[in-house]
Amino acid sequence: MNVYAQFGLAMCLIVFLSLAGTAYLAARFNRGAKRDLAAALAPLAEVVGGDIDLEAASVTGRYAGHLVEARVSANPDGPGRAFVTDLVDPAGGQPWRVVSWPTRDPDSPPDRTFASPNSALERQVAADWEALVRPAVDPDRERYRLEYDPAAGAIRFARPMKTRRDIPDADRFRRELDLLVGLGPRNRLAQGAPDADFVGARRAVRSDGAASDEPVGERAGGERV
Repeated sequence: MNVYAQFGLAMCLIVFLSLAGTAYLAARFNRGAKRDLAAALAPLAEVVGGDIDLEAASVTGRYAGHLVEARVSANPDGPGRAFVTDLVDPAGGQPWRVVSWPTRDPDSPPDRTFASPNSALERQVAADWEALVRPAVDPDRERYRLEYDPAAGAIRFARPMKTRRDIPDADRFRRELDLLVGLGPRNRLAQGAPDADFVGARRAVRSDGAASDEPVGERAGGERV
C-alpha cells in the first residue's frame, strides 16, 4: 500500500473516532440534562399531582380543581426561554395581557403595560395589581407576563428564565398557581361570566373523571360550596 493510501485511511480513522467521540459526549450531556430536568420538574408534578413529559419539558395536572400545564418555552417577550404556566379557568369575553418589567431606578415602580381590545377591563383586572402579584413574583427585580386567552380558556403566567436551570421550586410554583387561581374570579367578574364569585374549581369531578353538576370551591367571602 502506498503512502497516500495509508494517509487517507489514517485520516478516515481519525474522522470516525472524532465523530464517535462527539456522539458519545452529546448523548452523555443529553442524559445529564434530562436527569437534571426530571429532578427539577418532579417537585412541581407533586404540587399538581400530575405527570412529567421530559421531551416537552412540561408538567401537567390539577390545582384547586383547575387543569394546569407548566413548561419551559420560548420567551414571548424576547430572546431566551421562559417558564410558562397555564391554568384553565374559562370566562369567555375578551383577551388581555399585562407585561411588567423593572426600571433601572430602584426608587421607581416597575413599568407595566395592559393590552386588551376592551380597555375597560384594566380597571377591574389590573386594580391593586402590585399587591396582587407580589406574593408570586418580585416586580421590582423580575420581568413577567400575565395574560388571559378566551379561546383556550386559560390564564397564563410567564417569567423569563435566567439560565436553563431557572425552574421554580415547589413553594414558588405553588405561589404562582395561587396567583392564577386568584385571578380567576376577578377575570370572570370583569368578563361578566357566570359563577364569577367562585374561587377554585366551579364544578366537581366524579370518580370516573367526568364533570358533575355540583359546584365546588368557595365563594369570595369564604363560604364553602
